[in-house]
Amino acid sequence: MYTATVQLTINQFVPMNGTIAESPSIDATIAAPINTSPQPQTPVFSGDGEQIVITVPAGYDGSVCLTYQLPSSDYVLIGFSFVNPNGGAGRLQFPGVEVERDPTGGQATVICSCDPDYYNIDYSYVILVQEVATGNIGLIDPEIEIEINE
Repeated sequence: MYTATVQLTINQFVPMNGTIAESPSIDATIAAPINTSPQPQTPVFSGDGEQIVITVPAGYDGSVCLTYQLPSSDYVLIGFSFVNPNGGAGRLQFPGVEVERDPTGGQATVICSCDPDYYNIDYSYVILVQEVATGNIGLIDPEIEIEINE
């Protein structure tokens, strides 16, 4: 399995104001992904954080695991929301989501199945964050693209 971590920093929290589609994004810095895959696997992650590209080798039938880390006691990661442009919520493409929280921060991990049936589909996807002081929920809107290296 290919794995990477991405560090999140919230610059200004912006609460949701209705549906996900209507809500502005939290002002956040998203660091470039850091490959944490067991060696000697070839790194498959690139991008600057605002856009993350995952390029898996041709014939790869495993999964990719991307862990977002938010080291702040002011906010709690609460999950993800996925929207397939053709309808649906990405249940088959993103079969695993795990959230870990503690008083100093937390992390949320999403697993991508890398199923060829879902290559070249640009999912809309947001990271959901709760502000501890108010209980308000906001979202961070990164861009993830999955490609196959032919």
